[in-house]
Formats: sequence, C-alpha cells, structure tokens
Amino acid sequence: MIGTVRCMPKFRSKIVALAVALLLALPQCTFAAEWEFGGDFRFFGFYALEDLGELRRDAELLALRLKAEVLFSETLSFEAHALLEARSPAIATGVANASGGTRRLFDLETTVLSSEDVAASTSFDRFFLTWEQPNFRMTAGRQAITWGVNYFWPALDLFAPFAPERIDRDYKAGVDAVRVTIPTGSFSEWDVVMAQQGSEFDDDFSAAALRRWDVKNSDVGLMGGYFHSDWVAGGFFVTELWGNGIRGELSYTDSGDERDAEIDRASFWRASVGIDKQLNPDLNLIIELAWNGFGSSDPSDYLRILQSDRVMRGEVNAVGRLYSGLSLSWQVHPLLTVGGAALLNVDDGSVLLQPTGTWSISDNGVVQFGLIVGLGRGVSETGDLGSEYGAAPTTVWGAFKVYF
Repeated sequence: MIGTVRCMPKFRSKIVALAVALLLALPQCTFAAEWEFGGDFRFFGFYALEDLGELRRDAELLALRLKAEVLFSETLSFEAHALLEARSPAIATGVANASGGTRRLFDLETTVLSSEDVAASTSFDRFFLTWEQPNFRMTAGRQAITWGVNYFWPALDLFAPFAPERIDRDYKAGVDAVRVTIPTGSFSEWDVVMAQQGSEFDDDFSAAALRRWDVKNSDVGLMGGYFHSDWVAGGFFVTELWGNGIRGELSYTDSGDERDAEIDRASFWRASVGIDKQLNPDLNLIIELAWNGFGSSDPSDYLRILQSDRVMRGEVNAVGRLYSGLSLSWQVHPLLTVGGAALLNVDDGSVLLQPTGTWSISDNGVVQFGLIVGLGRGVSETGDLGSEYGAAPTTVWGAFKVYF
C-alpha cells in the first residue's frame, strides 16, 4: 500500500520557523552563547518465532535523535532533542519493548508517513529551558522526570515510567512540566513539579513535591501531591547493608476516578523493594519484589485493567498484584556483556525471560541481541488472557546503536 505524506499545518510551521529564527539569532545577542551538538541512531529488528496468524512476524524500529544544547550564560541554558521515529509495520506491538511515550500538553509531533506497512513521525522529546541560581534550579518545558528508585516496578515514579519489560532505556519519555529544585544541604533537597500530561486540565494536571534527605549512608524521601485527579502520598529509601544496595518505596493513592470505585479501587497501595548485589567485579545482580494494589490476582480482570486510563497513560505498568524480578549482567570480555532479566507474575505463574548480549564495536557504537520468551497460559478460545506473560510470542531481536 502506498503511504501518504502529511504536510505540517501552517500555524505549526510558522511556530517552528519562528523558533529556528530565534535560535539562529541568539548567538548575535550581546551575551555569548555556546552551542553543543550530538545525537544517536538506533535500529531494532524483532522477529517472532511463533505463528501469529495474520499479524506480521517481523517488526522494525528506526530512531534518529539530534540533540542541541545552548549555554547562554552560567545560569541560563536551553536543550532540545529532535526525534525521528519510523516503524514497520505501522502497528507493531513488538517495538513497545524498545520505545514508548506518554500524553503531553503541547503537540510537537508531526506525522510524515502513514501506511499499513510504515509509519514515521518527527517530534521534540526534550525542549526545556533551565535557570540556575544559588538557591534553586528551575526547568520549564518538555523534560524527563524520575522520582522512583526501583528498576522494574517503581511505586513513586508517576511521570511516564519505563515498563518493566523495556529492553532499551537510553531515553525516558519527556513530560511537559515546570520543575523547581531547592537544595537544602549536601544531597538533600526539595523537588517541586507541576506537569500537564494531556489536553484536559481536570484529568491530566499534576502538582506534587518530593522532599529528599541524606542521612549518613542512606537516602530517604517523602512525596505527596495531586496526580490526574488522584491524591498520592509515599516515600522511599536507599541504603547499604553488608555491601549490598537496598532500595524500597511505597505509595498510597486516593483515586479521583469514579470508575475506580466501581471496581473496588477507590484507594490502593503500591510498593517495591530491590537489592543490588555485586557478586564479583564483573557480575552484577538486581532482585526486586513488588506489590500492585491496582492490579488483580484474577486473569479475567486483566483486560479491564489494561483499558484503564491509569495503565494507558503509563502510570501503572502491571496488571497483576504480586511480582518478582531479576536482572543479571556479566562482563565476560571488555567488549562483551551478557545477561538478561526474568519477570514473574506470582498470581498467575507466568514468566517473561529476556536474555541479552551487548558487543561494543567502537567507542561510540554497540550491537545488541536477545530473546523475549513468555511462559504461561496463553489466550483462551474466547479471547480472554490466561496470564500476563504467557501470550507473549517467543521473539528474537537485534539492535544497532551509534552515538555522535
């Protein structure tokens, strides 16, 4: 099928032209501006080893990111990441393991190609201004925000967290927000965020604060605020015990979504605890346990949970309740690292295995390869999910990344 090329709307092209003209004029201003440029190119290929019926067994993802940073002065800077993404086919669930996004206030994305076989778009994934002062730092615009401390299932990270099965974590999706960080001592601070993750103010606005303290060899924090009509409070800790890193976090949500009350989710808890252990200089292990009070222990409820706004916007990325995860990394050679992850849904007994390998081909390029294997009950004849990970097809994947 022949794809269609969509031109940029006139009003948006005028905004972009004005922004480009402004950036080009900035070096001519009375203050000196320093420019830094960079970027990367990533290509992922996925091939399912199982029969998927009418669905295509192969899927490809190409991503080109161009980064620019402008240093106006010691206190003022601007950063932007222009992103070109293309995937084939246009609807390819497999590439979700390497790419993801979130709802945003400003529409900075343009579709350049759309067909059943290929879809391509351009966007700004970062677009923010930073103002540094002795007593605070303010960042306004599209930026990445991370409040959680755990790897697979963070309970405090409500700003577009990575899905636990994500194999590519080079870049977290940016959110449109204003963020003010106020240091109160060495490694202690207030972090205040106001974000808009969508066009509807009542449903998509968030305002919250995180207070972080450094206590001897530990890092502790408390968080509270308003997220998408919910009131959320929680805390975290990071410490060291017998040479091992210990991380934990807990959150309580008082839902403002009337639909949650109908399914007995008017309020719920989420929690996770993780252990980082260096078995030897070349072998590292992460173990994590998690509880998701929004989920269900009954697989017949999974589809309803997947269709909830909380999951679709990426705030919650698990449908079950009790989970266990493991990540292992072994540097077998200065140029070769192997390892992988294993995710277990304790409620339904399904497992997702993700063995991987990374080969460094130069100072700025790597080749990656791996498998995605789902074990557990699959989809029933009536179309119901028998387990969370059992329906995942066995997939082999490879990737090429180069940074410049």
